Amino acid sequence: MHAAHVRSLLTATFFSLAAGVGMAQSSQSRSVGDFQAIQASGAIDVVLRQGSQTSVKVEAESDVLSSIKTEVKGNKLVIYRDNSSSSLWSRLTDSDKVKVYVTCPRLNSVEVSGASEIKSTTPFRADDFTVRASGASEVTLTLDVRNLNASASGASDLRLAGRAEQQQVHISGSSDYQAYDLKSQNAKVEASGASDAYVAVANELSSRSSGASDIHYKGNPRVRK
Repeated sequence: MHAAHVRSLLTATFFSLAAGVGMAQSSQSRSVGDFQAIQASGAIDVVLRQGSQTSVKVEAESDVLSSIKTEVKGNKLVIYRDNSSSSLWSRLTDSDKVKVYVTCPRLNSVEVSGASEIKSTTPFRADDFTVRASGASEVTLTLDVRNLNASASGASDLRLAGRAEQQQVHISGSSDYQAYDLKSQNAKVEASGASDAYVAVANELSSRSSGASDIHYKGNPRVRK
């Protein structure tokens, strides 16, 4: 089953008690400290932009807004739902996804879980970059990096474009890695559990697949298995 379909089913189930009920959307700007990594969970959509000034804005139904937490822990911005701080009614009527708009000057890691989504509206530049997705989540990024470490599990999708000189990829559990538009010199890709990977490699590709998984590539690399 495709990851996008699984995400839709999980989100629909999560919000089934709230069908047809909604309140007005509100937005709130948040003051946060410096960070270089983002972690999002709990059916939250994050829209990323690389810019000179840090900013965070949350959009959600008015009675849910206070339960959406945006906290910097170490160098990581953690975005999640704190259901203990919201009423039972607001939890049952939270029928729309929460959106969080994040602008930051530097970023080297994104992690998403629990039917959440992260996407960028600008390219992100870094030496090393890590992407992790699990639990029917989705990441869509444009990157300009030297070294990329990417992993997806539990029917998650990674959609990457741009450039990564080196990439190391591990996908499992009916996940997809769609990176034909991410140009790289060398790549090491492992896929298992009915997963699919699509990579563009110029120099050398190390690939290993199992359990009805496939690794597809563009370019003319030396292939090691």
